[in-house]
Amino acid sequence: MTDVKKIAETLQDAEIVVLKVLTKGSATIEDIANKSMLQESAVSRAGLWLQNKDLVTVEEKTYRYVSLTELGQKYIKQKLPEKRLLEAIKNSPKYIDEIVKDARLDKQEFTVALGYCKANNFAEFENGKITITEYGAKLLSQETPEESLLKKLSNIEVEERSLKANEKTIFENLNKRTLAKLTEKKIRTFAATELAKRIISAVPSESRIGQLTPEKIRDWEKHSFRRYDVEAPTPKIYGGKKQVYRAFLDEVKKELVSLGFQEMSGPLVEAEFWNNDALYMPQDHPARGIHDVFFVKEPKYGNLDDSEQLIKNVKSTHETGGKSGSTGWRYDYNEKASGRLILRSQGTALSARTLASKDVKNPGAYFAISRVFRPEKIDATHLAEFDQCEGLIIGENVNFQNLLGLLEQFAKKFTNSDKIKFKPSYFPFTEPSVEAHVWHPKLNKWVEIFGAGILRPEVTKPLGIDVPVLAWGIGVSRLFSNSATCRALICLN
Repeated sequence: MTDVKKIAETLQDAEIVVLKVLTKGSATIEDIANKSMLQESAVSRAGLWLQNKDLVTVEEKTYRYVSLTELGQKYIKQKLPEKRLLEAIKNSPKYIDEIVKDARLDKQEFTVALGYCKANNFAEFENGKITITEYGAKLLSQETPEESLLKKLSNIEVEERSLKANEKTIFENLNKRTLAKLTEKKIRTFAATELAKRIISAVPSESRIGQLTPEKIRDWEKHSFRRYDVEAPTPKIYGGKKQVYRAFLDEVKKELVSLGFQEMSGPLVEAEFWNNDALYMPQDHPARGIHDVFFVKEPKYGNLDDSEQLIKNVKSTHETGGKSGSTGWRYDYNEKASGRLILRSQGTALSARTLASKDVKNPGAYFAISRVFRPEKIDATHLAEFDQCEGLIIGENVNFQNLLGLLEQFAKKFTNSDKIKFKPSYFPFTEPSVEAHVWHPKLNKWVEIFGAGILRPEVTKPLGIDVPVLAWGIGVSRLFSNSATCRALICLN
């Protein structure tokens, strides 16, 4: 059984005011606002609260109104262009330039006015001049249907269904000329239910507090409080969402972790030793042109004291091949230059750090999504900073065939494409090297998304690794634009 008193004690002041108006009969929001002195927004909120409590019913109807545009209001004062044209030629025929000047018509107004007058036989051309006809002369002495409707709509809105048949036709013409417009309005009418009529009589007469403050809580015995309805519906709260690209990178991380990869980490400001030297890139080679550009001004050099033995190993490999089995680059390695600080230009610096770490596992699988910096010419597809995703697989029995299988698995997983092909390629720190391409149906071409290979002994031996290491890198930004995950995230956001 409904507890009338309990519901009455939960009503807010605005709800009570609205209910009192509705007990005398149904009313629109505007009517209630006029009778209660409440703002229409307050009436609308109170009505919806009462509807949720089954105390009012709401009927919503759509009404169509016609009114004048700003241009239509202007022509009420200045007269319609066709009337001004006829007045300019009522005494004698005139050339177009004379009419435009005398009637103060712009090019568009003159075109409309002349078309109207010719269509209705109010004016005609004669010897290059425009002459008023007998019908046009009569029109000047009376009000046109268009003028009549303009006056009727002056400063008011009229419901479309109240227009007469001929007025509707005239309105359509004015609407085409952007002199009048049609608007739709939704009118909500509230009506009190039988339950509301019982409840309004049970509303407490004394003033009740609905907004709590520390002072009122301390002196609670002196006040009368409105009952709080803990079962009342509350608005849904939609929390913030991840930025789409950030969410995509998190999805990639999640997938790689699920495949058994462990995440690598490292600094954005990197020593040239880790960024280039440890990857067997000679210090004087032109290939380093895109890797050692963004130098740090202060401090210029980093501390590599804990990598002294590694530097010696890399120095030996660069100069003579060291224990790698090659002849090296045959130049004098500069140990001081290896400490020069730069902005990381390739995520592979993290791979070098991981391989040199005492915590590296054999067998093991590692990955990183890293922000890198390069001197790119900024355009629609290039930025000076971007993300790289890459990884390593370390193991005695891993080989190039394993690498191709891994790349194929990645391509299917991340791009949802089964059109994949491989091409031989070159990277300074892998041999053999390969590129993986997937078919992009929208671009209608093959897109490179992977670069991979087996790390050269010149990279692994100086870092203390004596087993094969598979290395791969994903063009994660290209992957983002082509992936099913990307499309799904964009739809969700």
